[in-house]
Amino acid sequence: MGAPDFMLGTTRSMFTMMQFTAGKNDYATSLAGLQEGTTEYDAALNACHVRGAERCAKVAEMHRGLYVKAAQFISSISGGTGDSGIPKAYTEALSKFTDRAPHKKIEEVAESLKECMKLPGSWPREPSLLEAGPQSDLQSIDSEPLAAASLAQVHLAVLRDGRKVAIKVQYPELRKEMASDFAVFKTLGSEIKKMSQGYDLLWAVEDFQRNLQRELDFQLEAKNCEDTAAQLAHLAPRVFVPKVFKELSSSSVLVMEFCDNLLKATDPSSLQAAGLDVDECARLISDTFAEMIFVHGRVHADPHAGNIYLRAVDLGSGRLQPQLVLLDHGLYHDLHENGVRLNFCRYWQACCANDSVAINIIGQRLSGGLRRFLPLILSHWFVFGRSGVSISELVSAAKGQLPDTVTMKEVADFIVAAREGGANLVGLLHSLGFTRGLLNALGFPEEGRIASMLKYALLGDSPEDQAVPPELSLSQKTWLGWRVLLLRSQVQWLAPLGQPFMACPGENNNNSKDNTTTNNNNNNNKNNNNQGGCRCQFSPFSCRGASGGAAPEDAAEEQTILRQP
Repeated sequence: MGAPDFMLGTTRSMFTMMQFTAGKNDYATSLAGLQEGTTEYDAALNACHVRGAERCAKVAEMHRGLYVKAAQFISSISGGTGDSGIPKAYTEALSKFTDRAPHKKIEEVAESLKECMKLPGSWPREPSLLEAGPQSDLQSIDSEPLAAASLAQVHLAVLRDGRKVAIKVQYPELRKEMASDFAVFKTLGSEIKKMSQGYDLLWAVEDFQRNLQRELDFQLEAKNCEDTAAQLAHLAPRVFVPKVFKELSSSSVLVMEFCDNLLKATDPSSLQAAGLDVDECARLISDTFAEMIFVHGRVHADPHAGNIYLRAVDLGSGRLQPQLVLLDHGLYHDLHENGVRLNFCRYWQACCANDSVAINIIGQRLSGGLRRFLPLILSHWFVFGRSGVSISELVSAAKGQLPDTVTMKEVADFIVAAREGGANLVGLLHSLGFTRGLLNALGFPEEGRIASMLKYALLGDSPEDQAVPPELSLSQKTWLGWRVLLLRSQVQWLAPLGQPFMACPGENNNNSKDNTTTNNNNNNNKNNNNQGGCRCQFSPFSCRGASGGAAPEDAAEEQTILRQP
């Protein structure tokens, strides 16, 4: 990315800063003279949040591009942390960008297509030339996109040999806008830090910028697609990754196999209507993503409803079975750095075993001194994995809320600590939240998700240079069943505190984010009020009462951790 083009970004940056200044003044004026913690203060603060969120949405609608992508990013990172994280007014106002992005006319992306697909210079002004041009790689291409997102849009096309493909073409102005837009984002992050008692949003800007640069490289996406297909080849045809035509693709154009007859993974009514068992669909999703994380150490960064689909296929069993279709491989997180994959395998086992010693030791490696947050971020079922949890905090957890004692600053500090723990733990938590939302939309119980994750945590619990066993041993299966049964009995004991313990605490809403899918499923899917699943990328649970202090350093103690069968 080059130096900021301030001439290019002058209008965009001026309007953005004007809206930000107006919001900053609104907070200062509206809260002046009010005592923090009073009803009047809370009401005034919430009103400021609502007006500020409207300003943010207005900026994103005007500037599009990276601003829409930023809105999607912000609306998805807070999850269940409530107003201790990103205020709810902002996530609600910006969530409308998760499933709606304006598309461009084909003329506006024509140059990228012409260069990559050998299309005639006069196209698309004279579309008939496409039919007559034997030098072109295409027989035809639809002028209206199948889907549009913040970074690219997808067009259905037919190759010369008659095969249907989906062409994902990047918006050409994005790279020119990046430098100036990110200069503005960093300025805003610095100003917010000054306003919010040290609440640091610069980490979000840095992560957003780094990830976006990777997402804009469609050649990297092609490689990710091939790597995922190879790693999951043993699951075929139950799991399907579209083929990439690398010889027809470039850094800004991606040509993929077209997938039809797709069903939304968050619409149980459509799945049932297609003759599929919804529980079987959910288990396939859970097992596949658990294997990717614990065994392969690769995290799909955006497993939301716009990228994860199912199809009803006949696999020779005499009945229709679900086939999981994985789309959009633009961004993956690698968990091999600093041994995060192996540590996470053992951490999940420790949480399931209520092993507080291992939870402390491994949690320190993963998230530093703020390790007390981590167990309940992973699952509200892990509430007994720590000591010293107060009754008031259990009640807060049962209500699906962070305890009142947890501050915005602590949530921010946890995220920063998690980023410093090696690899991308924040990206992992973000991805886990999306998959939990998919499973929740299908009514898949938390018990099933924990068991699925534990199975692959056990399978993946071996050094990188050792082969992964194909199945659990009998003793491992017995231990897994026993641990999940004990967890369930503990959770049932707490059931009177609140129903959220028995179900995913996240809210139901449409979470079909940046949709650059290769499908044409408009006629296949029904609208469903429970399509979105939860958005609890970060669980609304935390333990304040756990003992602090440094993790034990006794090497012998570490070696005895998790020696179950």
